[in-house]
Amino acid sequence: MEDVQNAPLARFSTLKIGGDADRLCHPQSVDELVTLVAELKKNNQPWYVIGGGSNLLIASDGYRGTVIRTTQMTNIHILESGLLEAEAGARLPHLAKHAAQKGLAGLEFAVGIPGTVGGAVIMNAGAHGSSISAIFDSALVLDSQTGIVTEMRSEDMAFQYRRCALDPARHVVLSAKFNMPSDIPEEIEKRTRHNEEYRFKTQPLGFPNAGSTFKNPLPDKAAGFLLDQAGVKDLKQGNAAVSSVHANFIVNLGGATSDEVIALMKQMQERVRDKFKLDLVPEWKTMGKFTDEQMSVWHKKTAVENKQ
Repeated sequence: MEDVQNAPLARFSTLKIGGDADRLCHPQSVDELVTLVAELKKNNQPWYVIGGGSNLLIASDGYRGTVIRTTQMTNIHILESGLLEAEAGARLPHLAKHAAQKGLAGLEFAVGIPGTVGGAVIMNAGAHGSSISAIFDSALVLDSQTGIVTEMRSEDMAFQYRRCALDPARHVVLSAKFNMPSDIPEEIEKRTRHNEEYRFKTQPLGFPNAGSTFKNPLPDKAAGFLLDQAGVKDLKQGNAAVSSVHANFIVNLGGATSDEVIALMKQMQERVRDKFKLDLVPEWKTMGKFTDEQMSVWHKKTAVENKQ
């Protein structure tokens, strides 16, 4: 297992923001990951698991603890007809294309999501009208408090929009299985390619970003549309700016800080609140230390969440 002290984290974030971690580990297997978490828990040391580094804002001051990066855990297996298993670090675009080549349908939506299987399960990642929950069969999940690894089925996960029953501060997805119907490989690849091309046309690719910033506040109210109508594309804080291509994306123009990003997120929320009387809640997770005032950006409730 690769084990590095005082490791810079910005390179492992799709937003390219983040200070140093006290320690960065790259386990290469499920057993290594389980053993590492047990060791950290026993010594009462803080830890945080990341995959591809998307949907994540890392503090510019870094992280005081051990960051566990799963991207060397990438094994993929077809267990039986229509059942695909992937380790937590397998990247969704690669998994979607691999499945398409094997004639397995259902992951076409994921080709443009720059995350990994572990994070996608915890966040119930989705796009193009589908999500992980639509094809999810089960997952091996480590409960860090008990040290027990459990196979959790779909009914155990309580999937909702962009979340599930797992607590990322406690639970670690080690691998997941997906139910995928067979189809003609050329047809699956055609749909996969269409979704990939749509992403190229509608999402910012020239500057680092962390993916969609805010959740949709209501099923019929897309955050991107509301932000666009609220006129946020002119907003900028230091070297963090709202994308001119898609209003629900924040881009790093070069050297942006986490403080600048949060200040920009607050402005975006305020404009939507003033125009539509709706609160937007971020999709992103955070790593590192932020003030209570900064974390208030994450603590507002949308109408959808209030109903749940």
